[in-house]
Amino acid sequence: MSQLRKRFIRDLRLRNYSESTIKSYVGHIKRMGQHFNRCPSELSSDQIKEYLNFQLEKGMSWSSVNLILSACNCLYKETLNNSEKIESIKRPKSRKTLPVVLSREEVSVLLGSIRNVKHRALMMTIYSAGLRSGEACRLNLTDIDSKRMRIAVRNGKGHKDREVILSEKLLEYLRYYARLYCPKQYLFYGRDISQPISKSTVGKVFKKTLRRCGIRKNASVHTLRHSYATHLLDRGIDLRIIQQLLGHKSIKTTLLYCHLAKDRFGNTKSPLDDLPIK
Repeated sequence: MSQLRKRFIRDLRLRNYSESTIKSYVGHIKRMGQHFNRCPSELSSDQIKEYLNFQLEKGMSWSSVNLILSACNCLYKETLNNSEKIESIKRPKSRKTLPVVLSREEVSVLLGSIRNVKHRALMMTIYSAGLRSGEACRLNLTDIDSKRMRIAVRNGKGHKDREVILSEKLLEYLRYYARLYCPKQYLFYGRDISQPISKSTVGKVFKKTLRRCGIRKNASVHTLRHSYATHLLDRGIDLRIIQQLLGHKSIKTTLLYCHLAKDRFGNTKSPLDDLPIK
């Protein structure tokens, strides 16, 4: 697959896909070829469907199957100029699920239980600004604007830049962190000071902390972003402002958090409460 791989990566880069997306797409196509022990260019439409069904039977989520299908679209339609192989495969209907959200008390316990100063500073940054994990990992020192109390998020999802609010409490802790760790370029560097901390490391730290706190929710680092948005909505912050802070292209994406807000049902009670049951 060497030549095909090079052409595929070239086409993805020409479309300005992020390196993480390119890595994901290339990995999915590689594993599909290995499944049939054939070059992906030789696979038929039925084999592609068979592979997608195989992944579903293994328990893969619909969103992940959609990701494989997106990779196939790029490969067959653009790199191989053979759209017929993929046109008969329709995307599965997406399942509408509500994200897991931590309460303010749970976030407080979680952040307070992190003893490593760098890890606590990182998790505080993700929650306080509603950042994606990768956005926090890529932060530079120069992205922290203490005079304007803003954080510049560079090259976020969809290659978009945005500004978010810099928490006063976070700024105080970041100054303490900087005195101890002396970051030079990346605010949160990895083992190599010239490279950012990896997303996988951040994920492991979060999961370990979650277990230590005894929080049984199926949460991930991204849960801090969901919790940030929900807690803002609970405080009465306008949905349009939350949309801008999160960097959502459509307000429909932000509307999801209305289903999680504490006061969404107002003073509505269950009819059971009105029954004279003894």
